[in-house]
Amino acid sequence: MYMQQFNPTAKLLANLIIVLPSLLVFDPYTMVMLFGFSFFFAIVTKSFNRRSMKAIIPLVCFAIGMLWMSASFARVENPEVIASLGSLTFTDKGLVVGLVLFFRILTIGMSSILFTFNTEPDALVLSLIKQCKLNPGIAYGVLTALRFLPSMESDLSLINAAHRIRSSKQKKWYKKRNAWYRNAIPLLATNIRKAERVAIAMEARGFHTNMKRTYYRTINWYKKDTFFVLGNGAVVCVIILFSYHMEWLVGFKCWQGF
Repeated sequence: MYMQQFNPTAKLLANLIIVLPSLLVFDPYTMVMLFGFSFFFAIVTKSFNRRSMKAIIPLVCFAIGMLWMSASFARVENPEVIASLGSLTFTDKGLVVGLVLFFRILTIGMSSILFTFNTEPDALVLSLIKQCKLNPGIAYGVLTALRFLPSMESDLSLINAAHRIRSSKQKKWYKKRNAWYRNAIPLLATNIRKAERVAIAMEARGFHTNMKRTYYRTINWYKKDTFFVLGNGAVVCVIILFSYHMEWLVGFKCWQGF
C-alpha cells in the first residue's frame, strides 16, 4: 500500500485529522501516541524517501531546539530543577512543556511534509474541484501561482547572470549593497507581466463564469479512500478517548500551565 494510491482530498482530510488534534492537545502522553500513529502510518504506506528525509532533518533539529529551550526557559509554577549546565537550569515541568512542543512539531511537520511530497499539485486541484466543488477559477489560479515558483528561480538566475555581465569587477558578498533591490525590481516586473498574461488567458477560457466544464483528467473517489479517512479518524478518536479515560488528556481550554 502506497500513499500515492489514495485520492488527494482523502490524503488532505487524513492529514487534517492528525494535525488538528495535535494543535489542541497539551499533554505529552497523547502527543506521543499521535506521533507514534503518524510515524507508523508513514512506514506502512511507504511514504519515506530520500527527498522527504532531507526535509524532515531540519524539522528534527528545530524540534530539539524547542525541547531544550522550553526545558530551560519555560515559565511554570513550582518548578523542580532536574539538571543544570553552566548558567542554564532545566526543570521537570519545563521538560514536559518541551516534550509536548517536540512531539507536536514532529507530528505536524512530518504529516505535512509526507502529504506534500506524495501528492501532485495538479491532482490535488482536480480532486478539490470534483470532490469539494471548488470554483475552477480559484483552483486554477492557485495552481498557476504554484507553477510560478520554479519559473521565479530561473528568472532570478537570469537576472544575476545579466548583472554579472554588466559589472566589470566582481565584488565580495559583504561589499555588495542593495543586491536584493537590484534583483527584486526586475523579478517583480517580470512576474507581474506573466500574471497579466495568465489572467487574460484564463478570462478568454471562461474561468470568470460559472459555465460547466469538462476535464481531460479526472480524479475519482473510491471505497479505499473512504476507509482510509474513516480509519484515520477512528484511530485518532481511540487515542483521544483512551487518553481521556486514563486522565492524561489536557485540552486547549483546560490548559493553564503546568
